[in-house]
Amino acid sequence: RNFSSLLIIYSIHSLGHCHHPIALVSPLKMDLLTHLFDKNPQTLLNYQRIKCNDPNLRRVVVALAKNQRSKKSICVAADIAQLGREIGRNTALTDLLLDDVNCLDHGDVVLACHMFSLLCAGINSNRSIEELTISNFSHNQWKIGYCLGPFLANSPNLRSVCVMTGGGYTKSADNMRLLVEPLLERNAPLEELCFIESGVDDDMVVALVDVFLKNPRLVPIKLQIAACEFGIVGCKAIATLLKSPNCPMETLDIPDNFIEDDGAVCLANALKKNVVLKEICLAGNRMTSNGWKVFDKKSKCHVSRQH
Repeated sequence: RNFSSLLIIYSIHSLGHCHHPIALVSPLKMDLLTHLFDKNPQTLLNYQRIKCNDPNLRRVVVALAKNQRSKKSICVAADIAQLGREIGRNTALTDLLLDDVNCLDHGDVVLACHMFSLLCAGINSNRSIEELTISNFSHNQWKIGYCLGPFLANSPNLRSVCVMTGGGYTKSADNMRLLVEPLLERNAPLEELCFIESGVDDDMVVALVDVFLKNPRLVPIKLQIAACEFGIVGCKAIATLLKSPNCPMETLDIPDNFIEDDGAVCLANALKKNVVLKEICLAGNRMTSNGWKVFDKKSKCHVSRQH
């Protein structure tokens, strides 16, 4: 019943680059955790009871799964807070994935926000995490940036932030600003900021660009907005950012969006004034052959049609 000590340590054969154990944390009892591995039970090699502040841990996945029968979260506030404190004290931790965060919702959005705030209160004290991934949001009311703000602003080793499959969350430009604005307090830009299948639309892109235009020096080295929903308005905003003289962005990965030929023209014109960007990926968009032709083949920036 101790949420903070229910961890699974496992190794996945396909992840050959993983040299350290991964901890999967869930509020479910150990005998119910196996449902997470039903599709490929061989990936679960061994498990044991340890704590998140174990010095051997490098990667932690916080899987806030629901009870499979009732479809309701069984997270307890005290357990959530304790888990956050243990993560905060782990000075060896490098990768943190907050997965299925929408499962904190008990049908009460205010309670869900409170639960996530408790988790983040502990995480915000961690200064060793390098990669943060947040997935599966469903409520537009969640103020994720507000909860994680101190961590995003002050974690000196943080280099990558990825937001995935958060359709409900990312439909709010205000929430995008809350998430991105703490990055302006950092001393150096992130290496990577990613939004994947997260419903980012034109308004969201405009909000993101507006924040970074306040200090273009802190634009991430790689910006990825993949499989989202922005088109010409978002392209115009990104073009403005690319024209900024202090923008350090080297990779722009924006595949599988709603970009058409007019958006390609905006981006191509911006590249003529940008000498820093090395690669832009536009695979899977709605451009015709005319859209691809607008990019100067002599440009130092590689324009990719493939993922």
